[in-house]
Amino acid sequence: KQRTVEAVLIPTESRLTLCVSSQVGCGMNCQFCLTGRMGLLSNLDTDMIVEQVVVARRMARDEDLGEVTNVVFMGMGEPLSNLNSVLDACDILVDTGGLAFSRNKVTVSTSGLVPELRRFCSESPASLAVSLNATTDEVRSWLMPVNRRYNLATLIEALKEIFPREGRAQRHVFLEYIMLKDINDSLEDAERL
Repeated sequence: KQRTVEAVLIPTESRLTLCVSSQVGCGMNCQFCLTGRMGLLSNLDTDMIVEQVVVARRMARDEDLGEVTNVVFMGMGEPLSNLNSVLDACDILVDTGGLAFSRNKVTVSTSGLVPELRRFCSESPASLAVSLNATTDEVRSWLMPVNRRYNLATLIEALKEIFPREGRAQRHVFLEYIMLKDINDSLEDAERL
C-alpha cells in the first residue's frame, strides 16, 4: 500500500529550511498534533528520508528559492522511534561524500524518548531539539503521553548529563514550546521555563 509523507520548505530571508518526516503517521499521540491522530502506519527507511532532501534541493533550485541551508526532522513521526534510519540519514546528510550539510544545520527533534536521545547524542553529529511544551508533569502528560514514561525530571536530568555534548559544536539543547492559550501560557509557566 502506497503512503504519503510531508516534507516542507520553509523560506526566510537568511535561510531555506527543509522539514522532513521520519515516519508515516506517529505513535506518540500528542494532543496538539494532527499526525498523531493517524497513529503510526510505518517507519521510513534511510533512503526515503534522504530522498526528501534530494527532491527538495532540486525543487528549490528549479523554483529559484536558493539552496536548502538547514534540515530539521520535525515533520511526520517521532524521529527517535525510528532511530536507526534517522541516524543513518543524518550521517549521509552531514558526510562530505554525501549531502555535505554542516552538522550544525541538521536538527532532530524528539518528544522526549530518553534512552533513544542518549543514544542519538552519543552516535550522531547532528543537533538535538526537545519538544517540551509544558512546565508541569500534569500538563505535559496530558499534552504528550510520552511524559508518563519519561517525566520532566527524568528528561531534564538526562539533558543535563548530555549537554554540552563532548567533541561536538552543540553546547545547548534546543527546546521547542508550543504555546496553547490557557493551557501552558501562564506567567507561572514562563517563570518555570
